[in-house]
Amino acid sequence: MQNEQVQEKKRSKAKWVIILALILVIILSSVLVYFNIGGSQVFLTKQISKIPLLKGIVSPPKTEDKDAVIAKLNEELKKKEATISNYEEKIKEQNAQIEELKKQIEELQNEKLTLKQQFESRQNSLKDIATYYQNMDPQNAAQILNNMSDEEVIKILTSMNKDSASKIMEALKPEKAAKITNMLLKSATMVP
Repeated sequence: MQNEQVQEKKRSKAKWVIILALILVIILSSVLVYFNIGGSQVFLTKQISKIPLLKGIVSPPKTEDKDAVIAKLNEELKKKEATISNYEEKIKEQNAQIEELKKQIEELQNEKLTLKQQFESRQNSLKDIATYYQNMDPQNAAQILNNMSDEEVIKILTSMNKDSASKIMEALKPEKAAKITNMLLKSATMVP
């Protein structure tokens, strides 16, 4: 009796080991198929689709012709290369535009420098002229300035010190002094 119980226990253990081994094999097989390790999913689908009863339920995987896949990939590659080439051309054009703009900026800066030098030279000349008139007798300076345009007189007077300019303004013809004063007032009240 004990012998039978021991054998029964051994059989029971063997059954459990077999059941656990089967469960383990099923789990491992499922994992292999689920993650398509080694192409197992494709292989299994092909095999199951060959079984007459399961043919309608499971369809065989569609296999593409390798040459067609390569041709399709080559076509996509050509399109991407063409797109890259277009972008490279646009970049070249934009770089050329940038270089042209840099040249224009440099030319404008040189022109600005030249104009600034010319302006400073004219300002210095105007200051020299104003100094000549400033050193003259106000009556004599006013006689000369009465024969000049109002704009020229304003340039000379505004380049002088205020005392000399006021003495010359006093000696100018009243009409000329009034015109110059009006022009100075207008320029002083202008909104920039």
